[in-house]
Amino acid sequence: MAKTKFHRDWYKLDNSAKIFPTVSNQTETNTFRVTVSLKEDIQADILQKATDHVLERYPMFKVKLKKGLFWAFLDHNSKPFLIQPMTHEICGEMIPHDNNGYLFKVMYHHRDIAIEMFHSLADGGGVVELLKSLTYEYLRLTGKKVTPDNIIATKDEKLEYEEYEDANVKYYNKKNRKHIPEKRAYRIKGTELETGLTGLISGTVDTKSMLTLARKNDMTVTEYLTSIVMYTIYVTQIQYREHLKSNQRPVKIFVPVNLRKHFPSRTLRNFSNFIKTNMMMNQSDITFEDIKVLVKNQFKEGIRKEELIRKMSENVAFEKNIFLRITPYILKQFVLKIGYSMLGIKLNTMSFTNIGRVVFPESMKPYIKDVTACVYAGKFNTVNCAIITYEDRFKMTFTRSIVETKIEREFFRFLRDQGLDIEIESNYVEESI
Repeated sequence: MAKTKFHRDWYKLDNSAKIFPTVSNQTETNTFRVTVSLKEDIQADILQKATDHVLERYPMFKVKLKKGLFWAFLDHNSKPFLIQPMTHEICGEMIPHDNNGYLFKVMYHHRDIAIEMFHSLADGGGVVELLKSLTYEYLRLTGKKVTPDNIIATKDEKLEYEEYEDANVKYYNKKNRKHIPEKRAYRIKGTELETGLTGLISGTVDTKSMLTLARKNDMTVTEYLTSIVMYTIYVTQIQYREHLKSNQRPVKIFVPVNLRKHFPSRTLRNFSNFIKTNMMMNQSDITFEDIKVLVKNQFKEGIRKEELIRKMSENVAFEKNIFLRITPYILKQFVLKIGYSMLGIKLNTMSFTNIGRVVFPESMKPYIKDVTACVYAGKFNTVNCAIITYEDRFKMTFTRSIVETKIEREFFRFLRDQGLDIEIESNYVEESI
């Protein structure tokens, strides 16, 4: 591809991405996956060709991670990118040596195309756009009459600077960067699965029915489902055992927020922040209504633009700290690992990610059946959930690093009791042990 004036051979890691290369390992992989299911079996040779074409359009993904003197950075990767058959492993560790240095994978299985990505490269919003382009190019190469309709970025379009900018730095405000200390969060415990195994349970409901139910409760879908998750953790893990020392920590649900909906940005790199619920559950009489009120109020506060900027600026200010900036990267890694272990990962009970609605052009819809998303589950955040919507299919996918499935079963039972029909899928990993 001819280089535009915006094209670069290397990129700084964006502000949100800098922590991940240091703290990721076999159990805390910091990877996530988005999958599109087609109505015909995948032709691997054509998918490989489509991937090669699309990477010409997205050079910020055709990179490898390198260590500099003060920070890691992303350098152009000239090695071939090879698609892979899907294995049983879900959101496993991204090992560059096994992947020609790349920080993401394109995988296929029967009718599924999946992109699994390391968080240093992009967030869910960026991966969805990449997967849409890949699906379009694949269908085009198989002879389907599809059109982009200003919804798909095609291989013939030029890369724009705004697509790879670090939007966190763009909206940083040094006057609004106050750090608010937090307590460690409650941890969901269970029987650990073997390293490399992840339990997965998905539930699919009708999109309109889900929206109607949330509105009936005077909440957004994310607020309503976060409330159910909180209540589920309470009744399955804590209630009537609230006196135990391990249950004296607050339940905190980490809910990523796509900042592109709040700030004018087209970046395909990391540009998300978070809302976090925070509730002590050391009582035996907490009701679902109590939790709904708390969640709605905490979401209202967390979504304020000033609060989103504060959290964003707090992270950027940390990076801009003069003492950290002049510290060699080899020493930074040591400091970041300790800080992440003591504070970062242990401040959340679980992650609850709503990637949102995926939109394809009308010409592509006849060939697409479903879209799924999932995130890794680790040693501390043992259960996580990702939501994604395509047409009338609203899909909630739980991943876990423990054997027990009480939370997922109670969550879907609650929704069934509200009158929703749910289609359940599982990889039944617990039965293989």
